[in-house]
Amino acid sequence: MEATKTDVMLKAPEVAQTLKVHVTTVYRLARAGRLRAHHIGQGTVRRRGLRIPESAVAEFLRESAVA
Repeated sequence: MEATKTDVMLKAPEVAQTLKVHVTTVYRLARAGRLRAHHIGQGTVRRRGLRIPESAVAEFLRESAVA
């Protein structure tokens, strides 16, 4: 599922609060590809400004649900 023009982009701390995990966990999930995210900026050492679409958080929760 792709982010739409009206999809709200959340910062890592906001996603961490929603998922009730540490901010580092959000970065790890994004790096592993389990949480769709976009990096803002083009730093040479590391890019700043991770943004996660609200729809990606909902998608992650749906996929993570235990039956």
